[in-house]
Amino acid sequence: MNNPLKKKIYELLESIEDESILNQVMEDVAFYTSGQDVVDTISPKQLKELDEAISEADKGETVSWDEFKKEMNEWRKL
Repeated sequence: MNNPLKKKIYELLESIEDESILNQVMEDVAFYTSGQDVVDTISPKQLKELDEAISEADKGETVSWDEFKKEMNEWRKL
């Protein structure tokens, strides 16, 4: 292989042992190689919700990272 970037990516992949991380990488690679835009794959309702979430973030209507982590920990307990 004469592409140094691909070689580095392969080396990094070979070093990953965690199956969940490999699954995340697989999903990302599959997305980028599909040639689809995420907007093409969501429903109009989901697109509206995304627009609303972006608008809220633009207005500063967000939660802190600590609050988010706390909520995720509580969600995992369910």
